[in-house]
Amino acid sequence: MPPFFQIEISRQDGSPDPAPRPAAGSSRLVRWLPLAVFCLVHLTTSLTAAQDQPAASGKKPNVLFLLADDLRPDGLAALGNPDIKSPNLDQLVNRGFIFKNAYIFGAHIGSVCLPSRTMLYTGCHLFRKNGYGDGTTTTFPVAMKDAGYATIRSGKFGANPNDLCKPFDVNVNGYNSETNANNIIAFIREHAGKAPMFLHMASNEPHDPQFATPEYYPLYQAEKLAMPANFLPLHPFDNGEMTIRDEATVAWPRTRENITAKLARYYASISYWDAHVGRIIQALKDAGQYDNTIIIIAGDNGLSLGEQGLTGKQNVYHNGGMHVPLVFLGPGIPAGKTDALAYLMDVFPTVCDLLGTGIPKGLDAKSLAPVIMGKASKVRDTAFTCYTDVQRSLRDERWQFIRYPKINRSQLFDLQNDPHELKDLANDPSQAGKVAEFMTRLAMEQKEYGDTCLLTSANPADSKWSPPPPAPAGTK
Repeated sequence: MPPFFQIEISRQDGSPDPAPRPAAGSSRLVRWLPLAVFCLVHLTTSLTAAQDQPAASGKKPNVLFLLADDLRPDGLAALGNPDIKSPNLDQLVNRGFIFKNAYIFGAHIGSVCLPSRTMLYTGCHLFRKNGYGDGTTTTFPVAMKDAGYATIRSGKFGANPNDLCKPFDVNVNGYNSETNANNIIAFIREHAGKAPMFLHMASNEPHDPQFATPEYYPLYQAEKLAMPANFLPLHPFDNGEMTIRDEATVAWPRTRENITAKLARYYASISYWDAHVGRIIQALKDAGQYDNTIIIIAGDNGLSLGEQGLTGKQNVYHNGGMHVPLVFLGPGIPAGKTDALAYLMDVFPTVCDLLGTGIPKGLDAKSLAPVIMGKASKVRDTAFTCYTDVQRSLRDERWQFIRYPKINRSQLFDLQNDPHELKDLANDPSQAGKVAEFMTRLAMEQKEYGDTCLLTSANPADSKWSPPPPAPAGTK
């Protein structure tokens, strides 16, 4: 029994239908012209049938999609954090095309992972039935199977739209990166050279409790780690989600000691993930498939780790919960980076576009291939993000505007000159026109997406807040 059956799975028979046979010759009356037509039809039919089969020659690129849980946009050394030891992923990133301004659309619940992954697999935004769409569009795993790919997803089942993952040929509940790597390596060994492969590692790491095996934690000494440039002991006002579990993983007020301790565990979990990604890369090389594989590296959402006094993903700051890393690399993809605005759900049509398999109709997501291939500088002018009914944001190439409807508060940041969001310009009289402009633009974006959340409250809540007192000693 192959090793990838070691945990509960669902597997479906994805074997292709037999190639259609051409009609037999008609009679002795067939002359040269009809015979030529017959041969042309025969050849065309055979070629079409061959294209519909999995590519035994390996000429169709494989796809390896590495999706981490709670991975920040600077969550690798090659993405801007020199404190992190991520040599395997760094080698990939340095070959890749980086989207510096990629986001998830938002979340209607505290478990941001679930709507994020739902939108990723459907290509539909949050307000189309919480990202599930209307049921008429093709999903990512189905599109890959329809294109002749042998498919596997190994990764988390909690806070994941498991119903959307059932079409994968192999859908495995992997509990950690080592198990996920084992499952995917076994799949590579079985299918390499027989069919193009869609390999999806949907990791749990580095989500808290920041799991890693023991050898990785000593790699990081908390007292030596850099603090965030925009660290605060407490968030200055109630953003509508101040004491959710993610925020309670670090005590209030935030201190250098408790934040760097969290960072050390977080970095160790990334290094653990990185090591097992390296094993998958080596398996592709051993199978002669590495040079024919498109690789995507991404996170399902971002995470604040001391920035603005927050430690969760339930916020819409540029450096917060909705900002994710996104990198593409592989045959035909140039190395480079862009400031173009992107969504994580854009991965689905982008992969289809890069493979030339055709993008399913009805998606809200857009292909980023024109940007990757240098044919366009951008595919959208703005990025709208949201969290439940307490936060809305709109950003363009320069400005980030955030609205807190429950307390009638706004923030405005000039990301071009203030990338760490250190100076809120919303109450600067010289920016009153810009604030009014963004309120209008934000309302227009809401209307486009069908978001009915009011931006102003008739009875606003108090924006002041105090952290809960620490639990008495001996209690949990």
